[in-house]
Amino acid sequence: MYLVIVGGGKVGEPLASSLINAGHEVFILDDDHETVTTLQRELGMVAALGDATSIRDLSDAGASRADVLIATTNFDEDNLAACQLARNHFDIQRTIAVVHSPENAELFERSGIDMVVNATGLILANLATTIPSHPLIRLMPIGDHAKELVAIKLPAGGLLIGRKLSEITLPYGTDVISIITSDGKSKKPDPDIRIESEDEIIALSPTNSTAELWVLLTELR
Repeated sequence: MYLVIVGGGKVGEPLASSLINAGHEVFILDDDHETVTTLQRELGMVAALGDATSIRDLSDAGASRADVLIATTNFDEDNLAACQLARNHFDIQRTIAVVHSPENAELFERSGIDMVVNATGLILANLATTIPSHPLIRLMPIGDHAKELVAIKLPAGGLLIGRKLSEITLPYGTDVISIITSDGKSKKPDPDIRIESEDEIIALSPTNSTAELWVLLTELR
């Protein structure tokens, strides 16, 4: 599947990384030179400087052959315009957009965008990970909903605390994308990294295995 992501920031970058790891072809368009440079360094030449509302820039990003366009910029008007161009000019069959102002969500939905992701809801979902009774957060479905991006916070007395990531047998098809420490720092999921108390695991999980992953990561000693 070929996906164009407009906006390579806090949502677009990890999403692109997850999709690439899942075997999809991805191209990212962003209007910030420093962001594009970072994306190219981290992910390879899959990003370019461009305007999400420009037909030419979207065309250069390969929108004419894209299966999905995902708009994740910081501006609702740009996300809406990019999705409308994707459907009306490039005939992209599936569009997904992040909306930052909740009052704009209905407008996005009425405009025919297939999936509207409320940024406020994502923030609240992330805040909910600090509550022990809500350790599993489903952040975003991926592709045809066969996989999903999830966040699972490990309990302080978890069975896996202190183990290396390579020592943990994850459900088939699960990829750990990032590990967020209790003080908000991000750790790369290297095989030798050790799981610590209150770590939050960001993973790309087959939808039918998410419950199994949650049980594994939250099991107590």
